[in-house]
Amino acid sequence: MQITLAQINFDPDDVEGHLARIKDLISQNADSDLIVFPELILHGHPSQIKPEGFLYRQVKCHLADASQQVYDHVKACRARVVLGELTREGDEFSNLATYVDEDGPRSYVKAHVHWTEHFRPGGRLKVFATPLGRLGLNICYDSAFSEVWRVLALEGAGIVVNISAVPAHFPVEYMRRRMQGAAVFNQYHVIYVNRPGPVFAGGSAVYDPHGDELLALGGGEEVVSVDIDQDAAET
Repeated sequence: MQITLAQINFDPDDVEGHLARIKDLISQNADSDLIVFPELILHGHPSQIKPEGFLYRQVKCHLADASQQVYDHVKACRARVVLGELTREGDEFSNLATYVDEDGPRSYVKAHVHWTEHFRPGGRLKVFATPLGRLGLNICYDSAFSEVWRVLALEGAGIVVNISAVPAHFPVEYMRRRMQGAAVFNQYHVIYVNRPGPVFAGGSAVYDPHGDELLALGGGEEVVSVDIDQDAAET
């Protein structure tokens, strides 16, 4: 199985161009079994622009149907994608990890909201049945809680994707140890995709169920693919 890590940033100065870039990357990597973008890649992150509502309004002002455009493009390319986006209900905003394939989008709402953020927390961890097997999703600060990883394992996840926007001052090595531990203790693949510098740390990585590091990226923008063995947990 081939996984593509799209370690790229949000460009608030060119929203239309940013959306076009995401769609281009999906087209270019459509043969990959899964393409993974970082946290809030579609609408930006409050570490760059505050408040959260401005991010959402900025994208909506330029591209009212940004999410739907991505969903439709994924379907047209017959691709499978995980990406981060922002949704609004009334005056509250939710931070989503969305899995999209030919059947449309399915989303997980970030449950553990960091104290520097102002999102409405989700109330349920989710594992989705996909053509790749059972896929678990979590977002950034969720990864600090071991029970998140264990619940996803108990729900039958064979792959868990963590999309993040970990800041540049937070040690990359610490995040990698966290992902490595989650993989080996729960016996599944962990795909970690973080936003790159200068504001964020980059350092995206992939771990197999033995805890072996299959791929580790640097701090800048990179789009790289890696092959994983779905049977690794059985050996």
